[in-house]
Amino acid sequence: MASIVNGLFAGRSGIASHGLAIAVVGDNISNSSTIGYKASRAEFEDLIAGGNSAGKTVGSGSAIGKVSTSFEQGTLESTGRPLDLAVDGNGFFVVAKDEQRFYTRAGNFKVDSSGFIVNQNNLAVLGFPASGSGRLEPVNINNIEQSSVATTEVIISGNVDRTATTILPATIPDPGTAVPPTVTYSDLRAVSSYSTVVDIFDSLGKAHTLTLYFFKTSDTAPQFTVRAYANNEDIDTTGTLTGYPRRVGAADISLNFGSDGQRTNAPGLGASDLAATINWNNGSSASAVGLRLDPFTSYSSANNILSITQDGKGIGAVTSLNIQDNGTITALLSNGQSASIGKIGLVNFSNPSGLTRVGKNLLTQSPQSGEPIIGQPTTGTFGAVKSGSQELSTVDIASEFVRLITLQRGFQASSRIITTINQLLNEIIQLA
Repeated sequence: MASIVNGLFAGRSGIASHGLAIAVVGDNISNSSTIGYKASRAEFEDLIAGGNSAGKTVGSGSAIGKVSTSFEQGTLESTGRPLDLAVDGNGFFVVAKDEQRFYTRAGNFKVDSSGFIVNQNNLAVLGFPASGSGRLEPVNINNIEQSSVATTEVIISGNVDRTATTILPATIPDPGTAVPPTVTYSDLRAVSSYSTVVDIFDSLGKAHTLTLYFFKTSDTAPQFTVRAYANNEDIDTTGTLTGYPRRVGAADISLNFGSDGQRTNAPGLGASDLAATINWNNGSSASAVGLRLDPFTSYSSANNILSITQDGKGIGAVTSLNIQDNGTITALLSNGQSASIGKIGLVNFSNPSGLTRVGKNLLTQSPQSGEPIIGQPTTGTFGAVKSGSQELSTVDIASEFVRLITLQRGFQASSRIITTINQLLNEIIQLA
């Protein structure tokens, strides 16, 4: 009799455990399209109740010991949206509400009305702002690192045509400081062999255009004389005439070239060809700008500028974001410059399977997960952050339906145990 009654309890526990396992499969299937979702599985264990009768241990069925999550890498789907982020490898994004932190693999982020990067539930995404303290903090795209607003150095490299027409230095028009100015850009252009322009920024972030004219003044060293000019309306405090050049710096830049076309008088390391102080008329501080033409060549080929770099950023509004694999967030500004905002932060755990699901694609720390290990993408064991991608659910629908069929059979068989034992008990009652 005891064994038959035990069978009833075994059937009941089998129904309960298989029913819970079917619910886990249903949860997986329903989340097959959930971004960053990790498939779970129900892990069965046997039940032993009662004692040992004549050396024979009779079980009492099964139970679900644990619902575990497999944190395997999901497939990355390209979306083309910069703030769609996916972790390729180990790690979790960190989001927070006040002091409470949550962890997620779902990186479908956005920017809120205050400029903070947040998830779809408006929880702040934590990272390492460029101007932060070095700990995890909310990242705001409006907090742009502007440590070098004003331009202090301009470096230009290129080639000037060795076969250009030679002129006498005395024939180069000199705007001087005449008010009103009389020399025009057309006058300079008429006698120069080449010209190029570069935008520089003052201490207030305003852009000013410098025009460099190259004059071939000799067939022997120095072969070329270079002078820099700013616009009159940016400097003149007494007049309002526009479209006229004002010379920047009193000295000429001399370019000497050898028979191999290479420059022979390039400035030393850290030095400039021309150090100019420019007093702008917009209330900004005077710009102390160093011009350096290096490397420069003079071959019998077309004039050409290979690169122009300057260290000023100016002030501009954020027009777009770029996030690199190492989590670095770079903002493209409306003034054509770029600025660093910070880095996306990642967290890992010694036992990710111990994290607690709280819904909305969020996980929380638990005693089983261990303490969070904070780091940056592509460092240590942390994976890379892929911008313009989303990590798809790891649910394999085909496998889930196969598992559903087997669990269904287990559920049906457990219910048949109860039906069969009920019939046996009826037989025993009829013996009375």
